Order: sequence, then structure tokens, then C-alpha cells
Amino acid sequence: PVILKNNPFSTNMEGIVESYGLPHAGEIDPTTIMSFFYVFFFGMMLSDAAYGAVVAIVCAILVKKYPRMSQSMAKSLKLFFYCGVSTLVWGILFGGYFGNIVDIVSEKFFGHTVTVPALWFVPLNDPMKLLVYSLLFGTIHLFVGLGIKGYLCLKDGKVVDFICDVVLWFVMLIGLILMLLPSDIFASIAQTTIVFPAALNTAKVMAAGGAIGIVLMSGRANKNPALRLALGAYDLYNVTGWLSDALSYSRLLALGLATGVIASVINQMGAMLPNNVIGVILFIVIFIVGHVLNLAINLLGAYVHTNRLQFVEFFGKFYEGGGKAFEPFKENTKYVDVKEETTL
Repeated sequence: PVILKNNPFSTNMEGIVESYGLPHAGEIDPTTIMSFFYVFFFGMMLSDAAYGAVVAIVCAILVKKYPRMSQSMAKSLKLFFYCGVSTLVWGILFGGYFGNIVDIVSEKFFGHTVTVPALWFVPLNDPMKLLVYSLLFGTIHLFVGLGIKGYLCLKDGKVVDFICDVVLWFVMLIGLILMLLPSDIFASIAQTTIVFPAALNTAKVMAAGGAIGIVLMSGRANKNPALRLALGAYDLYNVTGWLSDALSYSRLLALGLATGVIASVINQMGAMLPNNVIGVILFIVIFIVGHVLNLAINLLGAYVHTNRLQFVEFFGKFYEGGGKAFEPFKENTKYVDVKEETTL
């Protein structure tokens, strides 16, 4: 039976791991490493400072006001509290506060446009830049997963597996990335040109060497040479899976833009109303109803897609799960407190 033990921050993400499957005997508990990526990606998807502040404040109030709630509910609320803080940070970086509400209100009611500048950049104005960073963060996430697989191989004394199943893949993938960065395709996407010094122009050699090693060594458990090569070629075909995994992180761009676009549309609908008492009342109604719906939809979307990035892309590189939860005998004190008294 398995029981998870993590730091106070990562403990709140144990429910995410449990929903996928507890680690079996000898397997690493991925909660601590996953928790930082989880909060990071969640905030990047929701990416509005006002939404993040609302989520964090509501969760903090509920946890404080209802201390007798179940442990699982408390963990879930604390999880969303940290995700709200992350969203607040990303919103400040991207300059999103209920979309562009500051611009709309200042222009409509005060006749002078006031814009809160983004600390980094505005995704709606530069979506390709956000796409490049989304793919970068995704690649780091995938490489960490592959690195954990290597750690587990070394931990179990499987040095040959570490070299053949981890090192060779790192060599090939890094070689392919180094081949992509100076290409015209990447330059058109990133709107920048990268030129490596001649000393670093070994990308083709790395990619080819890694690919050949994978073909020769992936089927090493079989004695038949032809079957070994066939299994190696099939394993090399999994490079397309790596490509699809990396492209899957474009959802960071898609959900981040969706939050800002829908919020801006809601604000624009309110701005079309006249500047009188009825117009102000309707503006407030549209603002509240529209942003509550937008927050609910994108909060659900960020939760679902962040889970998917962990379950499919990250866990798929090293984690199996399948452990059985440890369930000790204990009192059910949901409605009753058991208190011991001593008489002197």
C-alpha cells in the first residue's frame, strides 16, 4: 500500500496524481516535480490578473471560514489558491485585468484612455511570441520527464537502459532542435533569425548519431538481428510522438488568448451602451454576468488541459502508476469530535 508524503505546497496536488494512479513499489512519487509545472501552466492558460485575484481570494476565504471541511476539499481549494496566485502573476506579465477593462472604462466614462502596461508583453498583440515560449516551456517539461526516466534507470542500476533509452534520445532530440532553430521555418514563426557559430554546427551529426544508436539498440533484448533492427526502426518512429507532444503545448497559447479575447468582447459589448444611468446599470450587469461566465469556462478549461499535459505528455515519459492506497483504521470524525479527558 502507498501513502504520499510531500511538502506543504505539493501536498495539495496529491489528488491530481491519485486521479491518474498512485506510484507502485519502487517508483518515484512525481507530485513535487509536477506541482510546480502544474501551477505554472495553469496560470499561463488563465492569464488574467483580476481572475487570478478573484480565485485566490475566494479559495482563501473558504479555507479560513470552514476549517472542518474534508481534507480532500481543503487540498482542492488550496490547489486553486496557488493556481490563482500563478494566474495573478501571469496576468501582470501579460497586462490582463478583466481583459482590457481599464482601457474601456477610462475611455467611455472619463474620455481619456488609460492603459495598464504589461510587465512583459501583450499576447493579443504578439501571439507568435507566446507560441514560441509555449513550445519552449513544453520542451523543458518533456525533457524533465525523460530525465526522470534516466534517474530511475540509474537508481535501479540499469546503466545500459539509461544510455540506450535516455541518452541516445537526448542526443537525437537536441540535434533536431539545433537543426530547427537556424531554419527559415523557425525564423518565420519566431520573427527572428538564429545563427550558430561554426563550432556548434554539429546538429546533423548529433541527430544522425542518436537515430542510428536508437535503431541499433532499442531492440537489444532480441537475439534475431533483423528483428532487432525492425524494433529499433519502430522505436525511432516515436520521434513523431515527441513532435505531437511538443505541439500539444500550443494549448498554452490557445487558452491564454481565449481568456483575453472573450473578456475583451464582453467589455466591448458594455462599451456600446449609452452614457446614461440605464447604460451604466446595463454595463455593470454585462460586466458581472459576462466575466463570471468567462471565468467559469476558462477555469474549467485550464484545469482540464493542465491535467492533460501532466497525464499524457509528462507522465507518459516515465510514470506508470497502479499502486494501491494505504487506508488505515481511523475514526470518522466528520460530525463528531473524539476528545480524551483526564481526571486528576
